[in-house]
Amino acid sequence: MKTTIRIISILCITLLVSVNAHAQKKVRATGFFEYLSNTWIPTDSYKVIGFDGWQNQSTIYNRINLWYNPTNNLEFHAGIRNNFTFGPLVTQYNKIIDYAELATYDDGYLDLTWIISSDNSNVLYTNLDRLNMKWTMDKFELTIGRQRINWGTNLVWNPNDIFNAFNYFDFNYIERPGSDAILLEYYTGDFSSIQLAGKLNYRQELIDSITIEKKLSLTAAALYKFNKWGYDIQFFGGMMQTDATAGLGWSGNIGGAGFSGEASWFRDLDDFADTTGIVVASISGNYIFKNQIMVNVSAIYNSNGSTDYAYKDAQGALGSFSTMFASSLNVKNLTPSKLDLFGQVSYPVSPLINVSLSGMLNPWDMSYYIGPSATFSLTDNISLMLVGQMFFGDQLTEFGDYGQMFFIDLKWNF
Repeated sequence: MKTTIRIISILCITLLVSVNAHAQKKVRATGFFEYLSNTWIPTDSYKVIGFDGWQNQSTIYNRINLWYNPTNNLEFHAGIRNNFTFGPLVTQYNKIIDYAELATYDDGYLDLTWIISSDNSNVLYTNLDRLNMKWTMDKFELTIGRQRINWGTNLVWNPNDIFNAFNYFDFNYIERPGSDAILLEYYTGDFSSIQLAGKLNYRQELIDSITIEKKLSLTAAALYKFNKWGYDIQFFGGMMQTDATAGLGWSGNIGGAGFSGEASWFRDLDDFADTTGIVVASISGNYIFKNQIMVNVSAIYNSNGSTDYAYKDAQGALGSFSTMFASSLNVKNLTPSKLDLFGQVSYPVSPLINVSLSGMLNPWDMSYYIGPSATFSLTDNISLMLVGQMFFGDQLTEFGDYGQMFFIDLKWNF
């Protein structure tokens, strides 16, 4: 099956790039090369599994985005991620897990991620996170294939994003994950539309204390979006894997300040009569002052979250670490806490330099995160970013077990 999928993927990509001179005018391509260096200072919690002292790894990324429009109403799109990760931290990971298998895990209906080569200290792999066809006709759009269905309205936490939840801490994956889906959208007006979407993916289910089984899951929903009172408002309903779900979201402004929010409700279909459901909601506000300082604040509420130490029942720090830094999350588990708070201040020091300071707080276990960053525009298409991700708190709190991470990110866009 994997071989067949790879052949089909290669053929699709070949179709996009191997066109005649006339068709070349209908092809668009963008991409980048990126070098990311990561230094991690783990907490004492990781000494028992061999992570003692500073840890380092590096990654070289390459991304290629391709679009081909054979006609005005038909578009093919492919997004290819090539990733080479290497260094002593990879070796440390391989002492307790198969790092290459973890890094290339693809829960989509089609496995579009595969290892090119790997050994004890490095892994080279390719991932197609976009591979779709879009057909448009008047007010109707149909997109089939791996794509991003973005129903979220907030910056940090998106409870409405039932198809493609993303991890805020995965800062250099700006395109965000895609899913194997079908999306139909009909524009009922200039600012209103109806969307019908469905995706297939595999989820991991714990059968007993040691057995994990992959099961095929369906997520399907309908969304209605419209504009009223100067706000973009949306309602949706459907199912997400094993849950019935419904939600609402909005985006607008109050007195010149951006104001958005979203809330989703989930209830287990197998135990529908015996459960009350889970509510996950977030709210966000932002404002730009005259001196160009931008402030963003946000909060998330999880009715199923903890008001104690967030990972009190976890099997050590490794479990919380893998949850925090997964490339994608389930929107029911955007936070293990009942409540999290977020704040960010950013300022353009000059047209070429931007600095930012962000933070999160769990008010129940009093753990917190601080994230300073600085971005330098070196040329029109080369940028340098310095990022810190520093976590503080007691052991088994939400942010207490991760330590501190420092990144150097050099990127060339083409």
